[in-house]
Amino acid sequence: MGKEIKPPRIRISRRIKKDKVIKVKVKFNHPSFTGLAMADDASEPVFNRVKPVTFIRNMLVYYGDELVSRLRISSGISDDPLFTFKLKATKEADIKVVFIDNFGKKWEASKKVKFNG
Repeated sequence: MGKEIKPPRIRISRRIKKDKVIKVKVKFNHPSFTGLAMADDASEPVFNRVKPVTFIRNMLVYYGDELVSRLRISSGISDDPLFTFKLKATKEADIKVVFIDNFGKKWEASKKVKFNG
């Protein structure tokens, strides 16, 4: 992994009304690699683990202090994934998203839900 992995970014609407459903987008620039690659292109195709496996294993979503969603992700995920989900805005609180990779390293981001309508 040559490049530095930066924290995820969350986008939500600026106009949020109480008890309305909002769309949450989370972008995370994280590489994903299954570890399998061609050992030698010149000879018979042979796959082996030439690089370490790296991918996002879990995504946890908190609304305030409550865990509202948990995703278990496989190595088949793309590089730099974009997740989109809906959430009912019942209170003014932080939406926090935590990503955990297959090595146990964590990244998180949060955004405050504020009502203005």
